[in-house]
Amino acid sequence: MGDSWLQRLVVRGPVADVTAFQPAVASREKPEYRTIKRECRTQKLSFVKLRALIPGAPEFDDEVEEPWDLSVGRARRLRDGSLELTYRFQLSAFEPDDLIVEVAKVYPRLCFVLGCVAPTVDEQSSRLVHGGRSWGWRLSSRRKEAIWKQLVPEETDDNTDEVLWGEVQADWQMMDEVVAHWRPKMDTLVARVRRLGKAGRRTPHARRHRGPKR
Repeated sequence: MGDSWLQRLVVRGPVADVTAFQPAVASREKPEYRTIKRECRTQKLSFVKLRALIPGAPEFDDEVEEPWDLSVGRARRLRDGSLELTYRFQLSAFEPDDLIVEVAKVYPRLCFVLGCVAPTVDEQSSRLVHGGRSWGWRLSSRRKEAIWKQLVPEETDDNTDEVLWGEVQADWQMMDEVVAHWRPKMDTLVARVRRLGKAGRRTPHARRHRGPKR
């Protein structure tokens, strides 16, 4: 695979929209890297399928690569009534940011957070996408150093395994933080989608047919 980087895609929005998104982006193809779990024996997140959903099937700078080492968390129902779904995977030759921006235009009621941690190029960043708009953010050097100091022991002649495990833990901690950065803004965007949905249901036509007050 060559150099690879960790990726996480969080999809959040109304239950009906997230529920419709799941099968629309899945493929029956076998994933590049499979676990023994039955639910992971097909490609649950296919970038090829995502591209096909976009009107005009646009081309991107790099050839679209399917996510590998893919796992999908159980959808979570949040307190505001929205549903959140998390995909964890790796990539080695394709940056999916532009693809997700285009997909967000197809699913304008959904919020997407795309996190990336690439140790080989010292990258720890994330992007929030909603309705075709996107915002980017990077983990500060100070915060990265604090995580590294907390989780990665100083290397000696006999603790190579502990250092490697610490580095893995640090990468996942940084991923957690770059993704969590967007939660307050996602809360705001999801609340706005909900308000607009309610306003759309209260049409003048519906009000005229409520019947007389008693």
